[in-house]
Amino acid sequence: MIHAVAAITALAQQCAPEVATEAVVPLVVTESGGDDLSINVNRGPRVRASTVAEGAALVRHYMAAGYTVDVGLAQVNSANFTRLGVTVEQAFEPCTNLRLASSMLQEGYGLASRHYSGLDAISATYSLYNTGTLTRGFRNGYVGRVWSAASGMGSIAAPPPIPTLPSGVATAAPSKAPSQSESWVVGQIASTDVEVFK
Repeated sequence: MIHAVAAITALAQQCAPEVATEAVVPLVVTESGGDDLSINVNRGPRVRASTVAEGAALVRHYMAAGYTVDVGLAQVNSANFTRLGVTVEQAFEPCTNLRLASSMLQEGYGLASRHYSGLDAISATYSLYNTGTLTRGFRNGYVGRVWSAASGMGSIAAPPPIPTLPSGVATAAPSKAPSQSESWVVGQIASTDVEVFK
């Protein structure tokens, strides 16, 4: 089912109240266009499901083949399912999916706010959500797409005038790299950019 912005807003308020709706809604619009059956096989083929059961089977198939798969409204990555304590089917459920995204955004903001403040920290949080790093989401255009979605919603959010790398950052990682305990998914941290998940 494809949810309109008003429905996504209501779901975000109900299921992810810990994070500002103005932060969640543009992320969902950018990630899935409001499609709760949206599936993205990272570096894999395009697939489409018409039911949760069909979607879960596709996700399991590609996970077994070594892919990570983004699922549902907020495109929660399958590498996080075990850590977040959900099954594939649960990850498709709209309220659960937004709750998971909320948890990941809170963790990401906690990390980003150690290095940046204000809108820079929010932008770095979006970068983390998309790429697992504080800065790569700026270079691949993701952060700009989220802010564009926010500006297209009028009063839903007030984006910065031009999405750029956080103040004082060229293409390098922040001066203090997060420790392994700050990782969203246990994994190696890249030396050239702060790899946190995905």
